[in-house]
Amino acid sequence: MSTTGDTIIIGGGVIGLSVARRLARDGVRVRVLERGRCGCEASWAAAGVLAACNPHRNDAVAALRDRSLRMYPAFCAELAEETGIDAEYEPCCELELALNEDALRSLKDDAKAGAEKRLPDGRPAYQFLTPEEARRIEPFVSGSILGALECRDTAQVRNPRLMRALHAACVKIGVDIHEEATVHDFVLDGSRVTGVRTEKDELLAEKVVLCAGAWSSQKWPRLNELMPVHPVRGQIILMKLDTRPFTHVISRGKTYLVPRRDGHVLLGATQEAKAGFVKRNTPAGIAKLIEKGVKLVPMIADAPVVTQWSGLRPGTPDDNPYIGPVPGFDGLIAATGHFRSGLTLAPVTAEIVASVVEGREYDIDLTLCRPGR
Repeated sequence: MSTTGDTIIIGGGVIGLSVARRLARDGVRVRVLERGRCGCEASWAAAGVLAACNPHRNDAVAALRDRSLRMYPAFCAELAEETGIDAEYEPCCELELALNEDALRSLKDDAKAGAEKRLPDGRPAYQFLTPEEARRIEPFVSGSILGALECRDTAQVRNPRLMRALHAACVKIGVDIHEEATVHDFVLDGSRVTGVRTEKDELLAEKVVLCAGAWSSQKWPRLNELMPVHPVRGQIILMKLDTRPFTHVISRGKTYLVPRRDGHVLLGATQEAKAGFVKRNTPAGIAKLIEKGVKLVPMIADAPVVTQWSGLRPGTPDDNPYIGPVPGFDGLIAATGHFRSGLTLAPVTAEIVASVVEGREYDIDLTLCRPGR
C-alpha cells in the first residue's frame, strides 16, 4: 500500500489534465492515472470546435458553456506562457447553412431565439444572413443555400496541441502522471472512497476524481446505475488544401467542416451510439460524411484526404455531463460524460471540481449535472 498526494484523478484526457493543472496550481498534490496515453482518446479524436449552446437553451448547462467559452482565451494564453506550446485558439465563428426550406425555418427560429444574446464586446451573438451575405463572408459555400446563421460565439482550438500543452503544464507544475495505469477498483472505508487499486498498487488519497470518459462507469455496477456513461463513436476525415479555403466552421446539423490555419480541413462527425467500444472507420460512415460535406462546400470534393479516424465520446442518457460529488461514494467526485462538449467545458469543469475538492463555494447551479440525478 502506498500513499499518493491529496487527490487521485482517474483519466488523463482534456478534463482530467485540466482538473489536475488547476488543483496543482492551488497547491494540491495530484496524481493522474491514465489507462492508455494521456490525451489520446476522445480529446485527441475531436475536431477542436468550441461550440456555443443552442440559442433556445437558457438553462444552467448553457450558462456553463458560456462561462467556459469566456475562459478559453486566457486558458490557452496561460498554457502557451507556461509551456511555449500554441494551442491555436481562434474565435473563428460558425456559419450554419440552410439547404432546404425546413432548415431555413429552423435557422430563422434560432436567430429569433438568440436575438437578445450579446458578446462581451456588445455585438449580437447570432445573425441571420441571406445567401448573398453568407457567400460574401465565405465564397466557397454551396451556391444553393437558402440562408445561413452566423454564430459569433463559436471558436476552435488545435486539440492535439492543447493536449500537449496541458500535459507539459501538468508535468512542469509537479503533477504525478502515470500512463498505462488502469484503475480496477476503489479502496473503500465503509461508504468512503479512500483510494484506488491498479494492477500493481493500492493508492490512497483524500479525494478521487473520476474523469475516465466513456469508460467511467463500466466496471462498477452501482456507478452505472447512478451515472451511466456509454461510448458514442464519431468518425472524422482530415483533408489538406494548399491554402485555407474558409475561416468559419461551416456546419449543418451534426456535420461540420473545421478549417485549420495551415490548410487542413476536418470533416466530421458521425454519431454512432450502438458501436460500443470499437474504434474504426466504416465505408458507410465515411461515405455519408463526404456526401454531406460536399453539399456544404462543393470545392472539397477534389481535396486530397490525408487520413481518417474515429473516437469514442462519453455519452449520457440526457446528454448532460456528470460534475460533482457522487452520492453513496463519499470522497468521489465525477467530472465525466461531457459527450461532444469535453473540450468546450474543460476550463469551467476544472474550476468547479477544484472548488469541490478544496471545499470552496461555487456560484454555478449543477442540478442538471448532478451524479445520480
